Amino acid sequence: MSERKMLLCVCGAGINTSINAERYLQEYVESIGRADIEVKHCMVGDILNYKGRKNMVVVWMTAPDPTFESPAERGLPFMIGTKKAKLELAEKIVKQLDEISEE
Repeated sequence: MSERKMLLCVCGAGINTSINAERYLQEYVESIGRADIEVKHCMVGDILNYKGRKNMVVVWMTAPDPTFESPAERGLPFMIGTKKAKLELAEKIVKQLDEISEE
């Protein structure tokens, strides 16, 4: 059995921007009935714990780390974007997660 699908929100300290992105994405996946997706946040210093994980998209609230081999999106719209921008990004991230996930 493959690992559960995950959206990992990452920021410098793991206490502000990543939590905001995590909350928005958690509400979004619940609103579309996606109990198969886990949403977490962490700080950049802890991201190596997730290196090599399958079925994961990283939402970077900082500058993305190009050496981290995982699909990624910039999460800035979750902080300063319009409702429409936030929704479009959430939809894009979940679609990307579904496309890369192993069944």
